[in-house]
Amino acid sequence: MIKEKCLLIIDGGYLDFIQRNFGSPRLDYGRLANAVADAFEYNLLRCVYFNCLPYISQNPSSDEKEAYDKKLGFYQRLEKLERFEVKLGHLAYRGVDELTGKPVLEQKQIDVLITAEMVYAAARRNTSAIVLLSGDGDFLPAGEIVKREGLTFCLAHGPRSGSFLTVHEQLWLCADLRLELTREFLEPFIRDW
Repeated sequence: MIKEKCLLIIDGGYLDFIQRNFGSPRLDYGRLANAVADAFEYNLLRCVYFNCLPYISQNPSSDEKEAYDKKLGFYQRLEKLERFEVKLGHLAYRGVDELTGKPVLEQKQIDVLITAEMVYAAARRNTSAIVLLSGDGDFLPAGEIVKREGLTFCLAHGPRSGSFLTVHEQLWLCADLRLELTREFLEPFIRDW
């Protein structure tokens, strides 16, 4: 039997957060995307990855330039993967944290870009399911639209309990199918190099 296809949407900031809590392993994103689709019993139509480049001040330090160039190179490598697309928002400077002295930054456009991608794909109906890798409750209305348009709404998320709660309960409840991204699930996709 031929599997139906799904669109995988990755909230890169969310995945970064999950990785940090597992020791920041480097992942093989191509294999991970296919494994997530396969876990829901779909073939991957496409993966759209959303994130931001690091903040660069008006007079950037060498560390800022290095972090920016490194992340830009990472996104360029992602775009070369089969069936991958990268869409970027930006970071807005909101001042300096009084306790740490570090800049306070806010992601801009990411939630809107992800929501637009989900709604557009649901309206086009060129896939059977939309898989969202996120835990952000802001995507609840988009998930509801996906379901209303007759597609399956799948959610890949981090832990739901304990001190490391990473998924909004209403988003989790909205999903037709769910997959918790545990350390054990991610282990086969950790790169050694």
